[in-house]
Amino acid sequence: MKNSSIVGLWLLLPVLSAGICAAPLRASEQTRHLSPAIRGGALSPALEMPRLFLPSPLVVDAFQPEKALRIVAQRKGREYFGTGDRIVVQGKLDGVAEFSIFHAGALLRDPVSRAYLGSEFVYAGKASLLISDVDGGHRFLIVDARREITAGDYLLPLSMPSGVLSKNMSPAPVDALIVSIHDGTAYAAQHQIVAINKGVRDGMREGVQLRLCAAADQRGDKAAQALEVFEEEYGRLLVFRVFDRVSYGLIIQASAPVQVGDRARAP
Repeated sequence: MKNSSIVGLWLLLPVLSAGICAAPLRASEQTRHLSPAIRGGALSPALEMPRLFLPSPLVVDAFQPEKALRIVAQRKGREYFGTGDRIVVQGKLDGVAEFSIFHAGALLRDPVSRAYLGSEFVYAGKASLLISDVDGGHRFLIVDARREITAGDYLLPLSMPSGVLSKNMSPAPVDALIVSIHDGTAYAAQHQIVAINKGVRDGMREGVQLRLCAAADQRGDKAAQALEVFEEEYGRLLVFRVFDRVSYGLIIQASAPVQVGDRARAP
């Protein structure tokens, strides 16, 4: 009896499946066929590159370390510290309670003329005043640490830039040289920071986009040395911070390694 029931079910399966497949779809269940498409229009400003997430380097023309606030000690004798730690700072506050912390960096010089362009400082974090002593010693709280902070670092009354940048080609001709790589490496790639030897006095401004070209003598191409106008573009640089004689840019595109001495040009 059981076997005959099983055989009967097997005979009914083709009929049931045919009935299910033949059932028509409702209007709301009709299959939609999609194909790839390109959406036109500009990106929302919120999707542009925010400077808040970029390093905030500083260049000072005539820095006097003996007059600057400097970290002299930290709690428990630790060598490095970060957010939430308390530090002892020596120097004059001049009525300021919020400071940015910087590491002393390299001296920037023009790759060709060797002219001094300024002293570079690397942003490390922020600190707020807790207690101010009469003898010049002050206690600070580190409220934000982007890098390891140590004794000897400087406190300057400067804040990080904020807002967003829009990418625009420079309307005026620019012929700049890369003077340093912000991370201290020999070569830079996409999404790294470099400094160029053009600043406010040269008409440079934030948001300018420059073409990256390798110097002709680095390629060993004698024809390119004679006809520099044909230098091949291998990347793009977006300027996001400008000083008197130096500007910093983010490499937004690069098909070859970037090094000191390469050119950044516009238009």
